[in-house]
Amino acid sequence: MTVWKEGNFCFKEPPFQDGDVVEGGNCMQMVAGTEICKAVKNLTITGGNFLNCKPQNGWTVTGGLWCSKEFCSHEHPKWVAKGLKKCAVDCKHRSPAKVEREVDEATFRKRKAALAESSIDKTVDADGVTVQVFTVTEYEYEDKLVPGGVDVMGRVR
Repeated sequence: MTVWKEGNFCFKEPPFQDGDVVEGGNCMQMVAGTEICKAVKNLTITGGNFLNCKPQNGWTVTGGLWCSKEFCSHEHPKWVAKGLKKCAVDCKHRSPAKVEREVDEATFRKRKAALAESSIDKTVDADGVTVQVFTVTEYEYEDKLVPGGVDVMGRVR
């Protein structure tokens, strides 16, 4: 029996065995409802990140983060190489309207060519210092919680 207090098993199969106790660690999976450790029949989970995981029958789950999310590739572009499906520009994760927000100069310069709406506002403060504010107007993207899924106690909703 091993007591797991930490470990990063994100997007891969955790090494849990029958009789283990999981008190912490990251077991997040890419797709909602992913069954992990299918061969493990006796596992106790009191904590840890089990985002998008589905517990097996026979496990004792008394804690941890258990919910389901659909990830957006616009928010997590590096995850596409790990298997995340690439979203369309107008995917369901996109905000209904464009949002204006301030960004730092490096971000502004890096993304300016791709942005149709951007501006640099220059003002001079009381000390004679020129202050620049970089603004972009663009759609925002966010991951979506999946209805149903699994609650905190590992029960299917």
